[in-house]
Amino acid sequence: MNYKADSRIELRGRLDSLNSEIICVQTHSDDESFIAGLEEIRQVIRTLQRCEAANGSFTGRLTLWELDEDEIHSRSHRPSGRHIMPHYSMGVKAAEINRLRTLVRECELCSCRVFEADSLRINHVLNRLSSALYVLTYKYLPADYDKFIEFAPSK
Repeated sequence: MNYKADSRIELRGRLDSLNSEIICVQTHSDDESFIAGLEEIRQVIRTLQRCEAANGSFTGRLTLWELDEDEIHSRSHRPSGRHIMPHYSMGVKAAEINRLRTLVRECELCSCRVFEADSLRINHVLNRLSSALYVLTYKYLPADYDKFIEFAPSK
């Protein structure tokens, strides 16, 4: 087998790419709050990289912007019944966050191929990072943004 084609090496590359993309987005902004919010995500990515490389588990609970895992999950799944439909009119910051969210999803899919049982919690944390970026997108939408998908309440 080609070592470079191993799914674990692919995951490492995707996490590296994600880290790099976050840095690029940060360098294009002068909004310190925006930069700091993304830095919290980036630090979790760096922790996941260390966990994966050392075959260690992500321990403890994920907290971002003073939101715990449960609150992140809740806010991302129940945003007043209105989910964002990505569109160019969402603005640069929201569009960049959405792009980062999709890259996290790609990392998560790759991680699921590597860690099927997810004994290291890496898959779960990546899932929550995607949700966290979705929640963060709402903060940067223009006030008049009107591209949403309405969902009927679940029974």
